Amino acid sequence: MIPAVLFSLCAASAAAGRDAVFLDGWNSFDPYAVSGMAKSFGAGKQALSRIHVARAFTEYQMDALINNLDKALERWAPEVLAVSYFPTLFSGVDGMRLFEPLLMRLKSLTSTFGTITAITSFGGSWHGDRLLASRASRVVRIEEKKKLVRIFDDGHMFEYVPVPPGQMRFTDFAGGDAYGQDGTFLSQPA
Repeated sequence: MIPAVLFSLCAASAAAGRDAVFLDGWNSFDPYAVSGMAKSFGAGKQALSRIHVARAFTEYQMDALINNLDKALERWAPEVLAVSYFPTLFSGVDGMRLFEPLLMRLKSLTSTFGTITAITSFGGSWHGDRLLASRASRVVRIEEKKKLVRIFDDGHMFEYVPVPPGQMRFTDFAGGDAYGQDGTFLSQPA
């Protein structure tokens, strides 16, 4: 579920004709899932070319990516900057030393370039997860339990049961949202 949030942000940006940058810290980027989401937003195959992915497998690689990120942000002017599982790469003494300055750099780049920056973590009690949560301007927690998803955001909790892969909701056919606003009504002619 967590990578799907980042995929959705990137796909929506690409579908709107804007670029997105995805820094992958957990080898989680799935081009097939992103392509399907972009298609559901009405985008064509060219949407994936608007999503620029860089993978880091070590804390030093992530350090290099973030320290050179301004060049990518200048080049593509992305609407979205997504960083998957950022804290997971930073373990040990070097990781703790590198993590906070990189977090501050991401915050500075977000402000300078006006991007929407979304960073995910596993949300544990590790130093990096706690530091990320304490420095974030907004924390959204997502819990998955069997078929129920709970989203905690700004003191509110939302629950829903996701649609299984390959299935669609009625609103996908009829338009509108789950509560019927902007929906399509079918009736027989009088």
